[in-house]
Amino acid sequence: MDKRPRFRSVFVVIATLIVLSSVVVAAERDISATNAATKSEAASKGRSLLVEPYGVGVTPAVYLVNFLLLYMSNPSEAANMPAYRAAVPQELYDCLQLNPEGCAYDEFEKFFDNQVDKGASILPNECRAEPKWEVLAPSIAKHPDQINEPLGKKRADWLARRLGIDKSMILTDAEYQCTIGTPATRTPDQETIFQCVNNLTNSNGNTDIPLSSYGLAITDAITPLGVVQNVQSLCAPQAPCLVFNDLFAGPLEKIAFQCGWESKLASMLRATPFFRFVARGHQCQLFGGAGSGGACVVETITPVRPVKK
Repeated sequence: MDKRPRFRSVFVVIATLIVLSSVVVAAERDISATNAATKSEAASKGRSLLVEPYGVGVTPAVYLVNFLLLYMSNPSEAANMPAYRAAVPQELYDCLQLNPEGCAYDEFEKFFDNQVDKGASILPNECRAEPKWEVLAPSIAKHPDQINEPLGKKRADWLARRLGIDKSMILTDAEYQCTIGTPATRTPDQETIFQCVNNLTNSNGNTDIPLSSYGLAITDAITPLGVVQNVQSLCAPQAPCLVFNDLFAGPLEKIAFQCGWESKLASMLRATPFFRFVARGHQCQLFGGAGSGGACVVETITPVRPVKK
């Protein structure tokens, strides 16, 4: 029996969610109420508001979508996703606003030192998730040693269970290798998957330049002076993890069918909040400018007490 027609409908639903950016009404109501209450409290107590930029890749729904797909594909890779999120240095953020495709890493490397946020940043509504899911996303790094810290196997396994993944949904080594291909024979779609995995897992101990807590990654750019390392958001224009969205319109179905894991993905979609995360996550990408060639970085608001004179 050919499973392809039935399975194609799953990908059509995902692609439709991405295109339409469906709104989860109950979540929107809860999130809006939380944000309004926090801002009202800040105003009543005479507090001002600070703005902090964060990469869209470490916002709740986007992070959890990526985690579900990556854990199902390879739990060891998912264990290298970040455990905490950190604000993008303001100097780099200013550059990315003008150059969404990336800025020279060497020029901004020094600004990453001790980049911790001791406040309580409030993400914009478009980048929030329902409270019961939001608490599972990376919390704000409070100490420098937490920045780019990987989840680790124990935390990744716990998170997977909370989200509804079980062992029957996980790809075998052979299925995963078939999915990402080999360097000599990778198709463009497999290269997109491979590079996106690398960008999602650039944590301490797993890469030369760890930037996972920032929702950033390094890409090589050709300039008149030669090849330079640019730093960009995970969903910057033409970044692998942004291009991955296009795979839902058919290419991922073909890979899943060819590599024999189509039923595992269908099981994961039924058992987890994946569809809710897709809808919310795409809204956050659009809010960060992904749909219009923007930097794909969002600003948060942090209430702070006024300085006493």
